[in-house]
Amino acid sequence: MAIITDVEKLRPELLEISDAEFERRKAELEMAAAERQRRKEIAAKEAIAAQAADHVEAILAGVKFLHDNGILPEKLVGAFSRSDGTFSPATLLRAPTAESLVPRTARAKRDKPKRTRRVRDPKTGELVPSKASRG
Repeated sequence: MAIITDVEKLRPELLEISDAEFERRKAELEMAAAERQRRKEIAAKEAIAAQAADHVEAILAGVKFLHDNGILPEKLVGAFSRSDGTFSPATLLRAPTAESLVPRTARAKRDKPKRTRRVRDPKTGELVPSKASRG
């Protein structure tokens, strides 16, 4: 079987589109590839997340048992209680999901500086109102 490596035979329409359209499609394909990789990583973390959920449930059951029998130290009772005094360890301990175990990629930083109403004067270093706020 012969492998075709000539773009004109494979996808001739790619040579006809504008540079902006080509860059847009390229960016879309890169985003799709990153999302596919992330979904694979999430699927790989499913077993760990299920095991972690079992452990968190066991910890919550143990803490509740100790609290119900008056064995849990006061510092831990305070740590697992809400501000109104209600004992609620489940608000602090939550089972992780597979998706939470895979971090999302950080977004790109801005190329332009953030727009502000006041800027620093380069000579004095004092804050000066922007042209728009001067009226």
